[in-house]
Amino acid sequence: MNESRIDRLRELQKLLAVCPTDVFVRCDVALLLEELGQHEEALSNWKTVVASDPNNLNAREGMTRCRNRTRRTPESHI
Repeated sequence: MNESRIDRLRELQKLLAVCPTDVFVRCDVALLLEELGQHEEALSNWKTVVASDPNNLNAREGMTRCRNRTRRTPESHI
């Protein structure tokens, strides 16, 4: 199962290389990274989404999940 997620992640990362501002693709990348236990990298992607779309609830929730898993405080996102 993880192999299919890793393959999908590679595909999405190729798309981001072409269009790094694609919020939908970046959200998918962040979710996959969370599923793979890569919370620091997922958090970085969620932050990028929030920077371009501050009202994106999915990204804000993702940031909270990742912070909880990495024990980061909200203030450390600056």
